[in-house]
Amino acid sequence: MNSVDVVIRLADLEDVVSIHDVALATWEPTYRAIISQEQISTMFNELLSMDAIRRQIANAEGTYVIAFVDGQPHGVAFFRKSDDEAGVFKLHRLYVRPSIQRSGLGSALLGFVERWLEELGASELRLNVNRFNSAQEFYRKQGYHVIETVDIPYKQFWLNDYVMKKALR
Repeated sequence: MNSVDVVIRLADLEDVVSIHDVALATWEPTYRAIISQEQISTMFNELLSMDAIRRQIANAEGTYVIAFVDGQPHGVAFFRKSDDEAGVFKLHRLYVRPSIQRSGLGSALLGFVERWLEELGASELRLNVNRFNSAQEFYRKQGYHVIETVDIPYKQFWLNDYVMKKALR
């Protein structure tokens, strides 16, 4: 990422369209070989429609981070504090446009989130990743390890995930 201009910052309501566009470019190609088209559509519309993103930001349901490369949005992350454990945060989304994956932007975006959370006093970051998603290898390379294998009901579907974590301090 040396020869390009990368800006990573917290997102706000002005970024809803950009967040949605990055998610739209990433979601289907990532999941089409893992889950059904019906599940992809259902989950995307519920979690990542422009209305859903707008609501999440307006209601402070979590924090979005957006990454721009040469002024264009190419990465998004979303995290929030755990309801259950002090000092624990959960990464719910980390998307990088397929055209720029493996460029280092995902590492830079995740590093931004981790540093931000360390400044907030977080001790640990957790995430769920589909057991068949190649992103699990990315997270392992970033220092995360599997702590649990879970099957979570979601409407008429199942989320077949690994729960991964990394100590932040």
